[in-house]
Amino acid sequence: MDEKLMSMSFSVEANKGVYALLLGSGISYSASIPTGWGVLKELCRRIMLLNGAEEQDEIKWYEDNFGKAPLYDELIGMLAKTSSERNGLLKEFFEPTEEEIEEGRKVPTDAHKAIAELVKQGYIKVIVTTNFDRLIEQALDELNIQYQTLYHDSDIEGMKPLAHADCTVLKIHGDYRDTRFKNITDELESYSDSLTDILKRIFDEYGLIISGWSAEWDTALRDTIKSVKGRRYSWYWHSFSKEVGEKAQELINFRDASVIIDSSGADHFFRELSANVISISEVKKVNLDNLQVKLKRLKRYIANNDEIEIREMITDETLKVAEYVNKVNTNAEVSKEYVDQKVDEIKEKSKQLAILLALLSYYAKTTEQDQLLIETLERLTSTNKHSGNVLLLCLPQIPLQIAFYSIGISLVKSGNYKLLEKVFKLPRVRDSFKNRLDFLSFTSPSRGLHGLFDYIKSERRFHLPMEEVLIYPYMKEVFLESQLVFNDEEYTIYYDIFEFLRSIKSRSLGHSGYFSGRFGLKDDRNHLIQFLINGYSNEQWSVLEICEGDKEIFKESLNQLVGDLNSQSMFSGYGLLEAYINGENKF
Repeated sequence: MDEKLMSMSFSVEANKGVYALLLGSGISYSASIPTGWGVLKELCRRIMLLNGAEEQDEIKWYEDNFGKAPLYDELIGMLAKTSSERNGLLKEFFEPTEEEIEEGRKVPTDAHKAIAELVKQGYIKVIVTTNFDRLIEQALDELNIQYQTLYHDSDIEGMKPLAHADCTVLKIHGDYRDTRFKNITDELESYSDSLTDILKRIFDEYGLIISGWSAEWDTALRDTIKSVKGRRYSWYWHSFSKEVGEKAQELINFRDASVIIDSSGADHFFRELSANVISISEVKKVNLDNLQVKLKRLKRYIANNDEIEIREMITDETLKVAEYVNKVNTNAEVSKEYVDQKVDEIKEKSKQLAILLALLSYYAKTTEQDQLLIETLERLTSTNKHSGNVLLLCLPQIPLQIAFYSIGISLVKSGNYKLLEKVFKLPRVRDSFKNRLDFLSFTSPSRGLHGLFDYIKSERRFHLPMEEVLIYPYMKEVFLESQLVFNDEEYTIYYDIFEFLRSIKSRSLGHSGYFSGRFGLKDDRNHLIQFLINGYSNEQWSVLEICEGDKEIFKESLNQLVGDLNSQSMFSGYGLLEAYINGENKF
């Protein structure tokens, strides 16, 4: 299967409602629906015949005889005088006869049906089309999907917000049943303000999948695309061949779009996309069902002190993750889409291990379980990849960070700071090229993961790319799915405390590789302040385990952390030192 198609499928499945479609006449080709240009030529031909002429080029004949390019409204006016006559004239181009229905012509194609299925499942919410036909609406109707259709400025003015509508079909050239559609020769050069505004919003806020559109004639649409500078989500351009037109290539280059070649046409392309997305979703559901079974077993093993079964379960999951990561081709051609896809795959492969480690860490009660957690971290420091693209070489660090956070956050929640100290210090680095580093140095995000996520999300500037793009949202899923935390707020408390203690431990060891977690950027840090006030009032504060039980080492490390935070723009150590030394809440 095409790697870019698979990448797109993963992105669509993982980001429901984020991708919009831009569909041209190629989407309706297999339904025998004429293009707008085809309709224009046929209308010119009929006028030519009415005038007793018979030339090979009907458009040129029209221009020679009328002294100007043909316009839809003028042509229709010549051939049909009343509204009913106009609708009847156009109906034959777009509505099937009984014979055509039997032949499968002028009815929704496999592409339309696949798109409708994606809409029904919530993956697609916005469809922009240059087509006059109603095939996409008919496909949506067949699945009883609610949608709003916009094909005139008055529709746009009264529309539901895109985010609130189940589906929006924006017909930028109009609808054949409404003769206010765009004239192909002049009105495609500029759009109204309201249409331009909504298109800009879509192109800025959504990823885009383009199919069946050549970009040759739509000057206004091309200009609107080029006027939007945002790069929030990837764009994909389905092409029927390796060669695309000059105008299309210009837009592909401008948007850094991924070209997916499928010469079998739009029907095959959208069938594949829909099938892939639904398959990925179903695999996730199966994994979730399997996970619930494993969680119940692990809880039973822990309760019964079944050390062999616990070790086998964790080792088996660790092996699956390590084997997958070590199969990644680090010499592959790099693109944002490819790297993003690999990150998503690793996240998915690591999910069960992350949840099992979080659960075991929270309930850990034996030396054997403590040792297994440390061994698991050690195993994830091993890699057989030392040459290739620098970004792809960073990928094996992702499961390690995920496991580290799963264990660390759980130990903070359970108050097991003695084991947390062991997790910070004891795991040995098994990477033969980096085994001189201790564990906290080896797991520093500055060893490549910050750069990796800066690359993937280059359209935005993150101060802590690994934490903000990957770890914080991913670990939230882990802890909510494991039911180890009650809600987002509770998760954030334990997450911030773990990153805070990681920062303290790094400084107590004299490391500079871990600057700060998300807490250093946040104004709301009352939970950390209260955490430190508890330390001020408790001489036997168990947190001091991470500093050899020495309050002075903790205070010195905290003082250094506060100084580091205050020295950097956007970071702040305000209130932290005062809370621990004086028991004061400055907020």
